[in-house]
Amino acid sequence: MVQYATVPVDYAPKLVFKTDTARILVVNRVTFDSTRMNKRKIMALKAAAYSAITGAEKELKLLPGVKISSLVDSVSFSANKDSVKHLAAKYKANYVLTLDSFNAGLVLDNVQYDGNAQIAYYSTKASVAFTLHESNGIFFKKLKGLATEPQDGRFGYSIDGAARNAALDALKDYLPYTITNYRPLYNQSDQLALSVRQILAGRFDIAFKILNPIIDGPDPKQASRAAYNLAVVYEAQGDIDEALELAKLSNQKQQNDYATTLIAALIKE
Repeated sequence: MVQYATVPVDYAPKLVFKTDTARILVVNRVTFDSTRMNKRKIMALKAAAYSAITGAEKELKLLPGVKISSLVDSVSFSANKDSVKHLAAKYKANYVLTLDSFNAGLVLDNVQYDGNAQIAYYSTKASVAFTLHESNGIFFKKLKGLATEPQDGRFGYSIDGAARNAALDALKDYLPYTITNYRPLYNQSDQLALSVRQILAGRFDIAFKILNPIIDGPDPKQASRAAYNLAVVYEAQGDIDEALELAKLSNQKQQNDYATTLIAALIKE
C-alpha cells in the first residue's frame, strides 16, 4: 500500500506595501438598488459585504507593519463617496482600500434522485471587487475575488463564509499562504519502509541516516527510491534546492514517475 507524507509549503506574499508602516483606511462604496431587490435581500447582502470587509481587515492586520482603520458602519453600511486623496489626508493613511462591488447568492449545483426522493445540492457563491488606492489618489490596483461554499441546507443557508473567502481571494497576492502537498513514498524494502515510518513521525534526522547509505549502495533501483524519499524529507524541511537535487539524482539512478512529478512541482515552488 502506498503511504504519503504530508508536506506543507509556506509561501511569502507576492506583493508588499511600499512603506515600512502601511496605514490602510477601509471604505465602503457599495450601494444596493432598492428598486431591484427587496429589503430582506438587501439586508442579507449588506451583512455579507460587511463580513467580506471585516475578513479582509483581519487578515491585513496580521501583516507586519500594517495598521488598519475603518469608516465602515456595520448598521447602516452606507457608501462613502469622498475622494481618495481627501480621505487619505484626513485620516493620515498611506493607502485607501475601497469595496467597490459585492454580490452573493445561492446556486443550485446538482439534483440527484434516491428512489422517488429528489435531493438538491446547493452552494453559496460570492464575488467582491476592491481597489487599493495609494494616498495620492492616482495610482491604484484592482483586486477581485470569488468564492464558493457548499451548503448543507439542514440549518438554513449563509453567504457570510463565501463572502469572507472571496475577500481573501481578492487580497491573496498580499497575504502569505500555505499549500499542503501529499507526496507518495517508496516502502518496498525493509529499509525503505523503516525510513517511511521515520518520515511520517517527523524524525527526519533518523530517516536521513537510513536513506543515505542506500543512495550510495550498489542497487540503482533502491538508490533511486531512497534518493526520492530523501527529496521529500528536504522538501518537508523547507530546503527546496536540496530537494530538487535529490529528486534529480533519483531520476539519474533510475527514471521514475514519483521523482519526475516532484521535480516539476519543486521548480514551481
